[in-house]
Amino acid sequence: MIFRNDNHGVLFEKEIKYHRGCSRKFTAALFLLTADTRLWHLAEKHIGTNEIDIESIKPRHLDSMAYVCYALARDIVTGSRSVALADLADPGLMSPRYFMVIQTAMVLRGYGLTAASRLSMRNGGNS
Repeated sequence: MIFRNDNHGVLFEKEIKYHRGCSRKFTAALFLLTADTRLWHLAEKHIGTNEIDIESIKPRHLDSMAYVCYALARDIVTGSRSVALADLADPGLMSPRYFMVIQTAMVLRGYGLTAASRLSMRNGGNS
């Protein structure tokens, strides 16, 4: 899987073990919410065993990439469409690493943990 950094990988792996058997939607949202430490601190008390009370998370004092992760998690959980695909594909707005993190979340949502675990970045990325 492609994580934002080592801390993201450790936190997500720890949390996903606690939520074994959860839906692909839950897994993808959890992946995004654990991508940023500050975002996770805002979100963790709103995470149930198999559900996320995304509407109760108040995204305060987040950098732009953490806010994108929150907005995408909200879109996944609620079915809203607040983040435009064109924005995600704009290299001026998003680093390649964050783009790959978001792509990993989309693979988690569509195909599950097993498929996402096969993703890796060449040139020194996490696997």
